[in-house]
Amino acid sequence: MDIIIKEKGNIVPSRRKKKVKEERKSIFEIYRSSKTLKDYFFYLKDFLNFVYDGSSPIEGEELIQLMTGIEMGDVEDYLSHLINERNLKKTSINKILSALKSLYRELEKNGHENPFKYIQLFKTSRDLENILKLSFEDIKEIIKKYDVTGEKEYRNTIILYTLFYTGMRSQELLDLQFKHILKRDGEYFLKLEKTKSGREQYKPLHDFLVKKLMEYKNYISNIYLIKESEFEERFLFPSSFEKNKPLSYRALYNVVQDLGKVVGKNISPHNVRHAIATELSLNGADLIEIRDFLGHADTKVTEVYINAKSIIEKRVLEKIPMPNIDDTF
Repeated sequence: MDIIIKEKGNIVPSRRKKKVKEERKSIFEIYRSSKTLKDYFFYLKDFLNFVYDGSSPIEGEELIQLMTGIEMGDVEDYLSHLINERNLKKTSINKILSALKSLYRELEKNGHENPFKYIQLFKTSRDLENILKLSFEDIKEIIKKYDVTGEKEYRNTIILYTLFYTGMRSQELLDLQFKHILKRDGEYFLKLEKTKSGREQYKPLHDFLVKKLMEYKNYISNIYLIKESEFEERFLFPSSFEKNKPLSYRALYNVVQDLGKVVGKNISPHNVRHAIATELSLNGADLIEIRDFLGHADTKVTEVYINAKSIIEKRVLEKIPMPNIDDTF
């Protein structure tokens, strides 16, 4: 430690300097996922259009200006509108509220009033029917029956494998490039640069998925004569292999919908995420392992898969004493 001698016999420690504060990110930079950003501002503009008059689109800095003029009464009126006029479900309203609360929290950090501060989300139960919609057996049946007639159908099957064996979110999958497949000490990983939390994450790859991805890569290389050095910046799942443009979320959703139709199910990419999480629970993975695999910030979100496991296994039924059919109580 540096010391300063003021007078003979008097030794005092040097004063600490304050840390240099990091420059705060603007409200437009806090959400790195493009889909999350798009959704949040869609909900914000819908809210502001409800409160304010005017037919021209709300853009740019006007958003911040209009946000700062909102009062608690405006929020209450909007909630009433969502419930009574739009007849939205509680889960849908909570999605809107979560977005607005998050955006206004950032505004509050910059010294503005937060009219959403004390607004509570509606209590809801997770839709177990939706979580249990797709099973591992369904996925095997899809792969077995799906008609692969060309490169895009082949791509679609690899999308399904990747969604299942990684449990990743849609946007994480759409952003994947071949350079994100890493190998160290004989093990393969995926580097996720754009996640819901905004932080980079590394996800280990199952050997079976590695095999499928390498076969897929060789297939593309042979068709388009792509050199190994040219793969780095190519998207794993492009809308066009020649143009190297990533799929949109809508296109991905349609791909998964078409895959689901093979077994007569209406599914989304998130249903595949539910399927692997439930399968992990059934095979003995604990709450923390499933949480980390899915990239959840809180185990409360993950607990639903433990509940799903109990329903599937029907363990409680095994504890009921069963008399012989001819016995009487």
